[in-house]
Amino acid sequence: MLSQYRELIEAFVQEKISADDFETKYIRTFTNDKCEVRGSEFVVLEKLFFDVDDYVSDPVLRDSPEDLSGEQLRERAAATYSKLFGLE
Repeated sequence: MLSQYRELIEAFVQEKISADDFETKYIRTFTNDKCEVRGSEFVVLEKLFFDVDDYVSDPVLRDSPEDLSGEQLRERAAATYSKLFGLE
């Protein structure tokens, strides 16, 4: 159930895809998830979904303390990966 998330988050954390690509793909994956991850794993993935929602690619448009840069989003994704899959 989590394999699609694992591959996507791993690619982003390893800088194989950009923050903009990650944003698009994560939102699509999360909102179209047919497996319906449940429990604590869902809570972790949902938190990352909210982090992705707070991502603002243009630094000029980051005007709220909640707005995240690409690097901040990558840090949040790495923390999510660690929680779900451990440090590898």
